[in-house]
Amino acid sequence: MEPTYGLAKGIILPWLKFWFRCHFEGLENIPKEGPALLAFNHIAFLDPFAAAYAVVKAGRRPRFLGKSELFQDKRIGWILRGAGQIEVKRGTREAPMALDHAVDALKRGEMIVVFPEGTITTDPDLNPMEAKTGISRMALQARVPITPCAVWGTANVWPKDYRKHMWPPRQDILVRIGTPMETHGDPDSRDDWKRVGEQLMEQIGILLAGLRPAVPDRRRPKRKAPT
Repeated sequence: MEPTYGLAKGIILPWLKFWFRCHFEGLENIPKEGPALLAFNHIAFLDPFAAAYAVVKAGRRPRFLGKSELFQDKRIGWILRGAGQIEVKRGTREAPMALDHAVDALKRGEMIVVFPEGTITTDPDLNPMEAKTGISRMALQARVPITPCAVWGTANVWPKDYRKHMWPPRQDILVRIGTPMETHGDPDSRDDWKRVGEQLMEQIGILLAGLRPAVPDRRRPKRKAPT
């Protein structure tokens, strides 16, 4: 265990437990040991914290793929690097290396957590978008199933492109873990990458649909600048 991971865990998890009402379903679907690949929908900046809390609560240690901009942020970059998270240098020649690092981690028996869309959804109703090919390529190369997961409620706390506000305590955060989805196909086939990605996002969408009625979407649009 990287020392920085232990430090981050000791600080962040008690805060999440105290400040929010986190509800978890299907934690038993997270493998207790061995390689595992979890895929979450992405609706808000708080999603990685909710996903990490679920994984740790299930007794595993999460390793995330994160965009390079986060690693360059002086406030959190040192935490991500020290905790052994995997940097994704999108749009560069080094971008494929992140997938190689993730596949190597899976082959070592670790757990990788991914947001397949690659960014927070731009859908106005927070529906999942199309998956990037990375998640399918990882699953097919490492020959591991993908566990679809859904998170809801985080957009009420820390949304993107909506009005910023104070964080009232005890807001509901919902996480649902689905049944691992077996993946089959050629690791080098773009058709198989697309097929697996479509199947995955369909399953995530089904999980998400079951969470929506429990917590209303309370996002508030930004105030328009005066004309």
